[in-house]
Formats: sequence, structure tokens, C-alpha cells
Amino acid sequence: MSLTFKEAMDGWNNTFITGDPSHLSKIVTDDFVCRPTEGNESLAQVLEWATNTSSVLGDYKVIHEDEHSLCGFHSVVSPEKPEKRTKMVYMLLRGGKMALHHCHEIVPD
Repeated sequence: MSLTFKEAMDGWNNTFITGDPSHLSKIVTDDFVCRPTEGNESLAQVLEWATNTSSVLGDYKVIHEDEHSLCGFHSVVSPEKPEKRTKMVYMLLRGGKMALHHCHEIVPD
């Protein structure tokens, strides 16, 4: 069974909240790549950041979900940026796990 959008977002969120990288590392491939708004990050870089942030995700909205890819929106708040922001994410799946994660912040007018 493939990863769902909610399971993927919960993996990120639970890692952020608990600081435990296993929530995220068990749902990604060994060669996972994250593409935030700028640049690329390896799994090691992502786990280092994700276990040391205070971000909280919510308001999940699925646009597309199948065994190959996931796409949707989520909100995020953090002490560094306390205003609620919206992110659009796309995830490429391989073997039921996340292999690639694109994340782009939606900038309000």
C-alpha cells in the first residue's frame, strides 16, 4: 500500500513536534531529496533541520493522490514566523515511500 498525503504530512509534523527522526525516516527512501523553495537538501540535511524546528503543520488539503505521487496544500506556523502560512507540496513516490519532496510557500498578495 502506498503512502497517503495525510500519512506523509503526519510524518513531517510528528518529527517537528517530537524531534524524533523515525517518523520521517520510515516513510522516505534512502536516497530521498527535498527541494524547498530554493536548492536541494539530502535526507541527512532534512533530518537535522526537521528534528530541530518548532514548526507545526495543519489544514491538509489533497489535490492529487495515487501510488506514484501526492500533491496538496498545508498550513505551517513556527516561532520564527508566527503568522500562518500556506505551502504547496508535491511528493514523488517510489516503492510506497517518498523519494522526492517539493515544497513552495504561497506568498499572499
